[in-house]
Amino acid sequence: MSTIEKTIGASREKKLDIRLGRVLLAAVLAEAAVILVLVAITQTYSLFIAPGLTNAEYSEFGQLAGYYVAPAAGAVSTFGMVLWLARALKSNFVANGILTGVAGVLLTVGFLATAKPEHRLMYLISFVLRIVGGYLGGLVSQKRAEFGKRVS
Repeated sequence: MSTIEKTIGASREKKLDIRLGRVLLAAVLAEAAVILVLVAITQTYSLFIAPGLTNAEYSEFGQLAGYYVAPAAGAVSTFGMVLWLARALKSNFVANGILTGVAGVLLTVGFLATAKPEHRLMYLISFVLRIVGGYLGGLVSQKRAEFGKRVS
């Protein structure tokens, strides 16, 4: 067999290792984590920091907390879920991470349509941060895997 035939055969054997089910699960869990963080902040505020306010005041605080906390929480939770997702991977860590971020954006992109015009920029920043969190999670996972191979 010639070198060219070996190269073609080897390239056909390489398969993009995308774990779509795990990617989708990681994206959903990342979004659930953001919701849990926002609920915890709102409950802490209403029970310990400012008890006795009206529902409208708590709602206003919840929106304000969501505006400032959700973008960072989305990035951090996506990063963490990609680390979890990547445990089962042998390759394509970054691709799986980015896809997790994109899936998270797709889960939340509908909120952009209903957002106040002055909040839309923050939604776009949040979307970018989710994808960046997924990318960084994939990169860290890839570095961990490479380090593990060198140590072994």
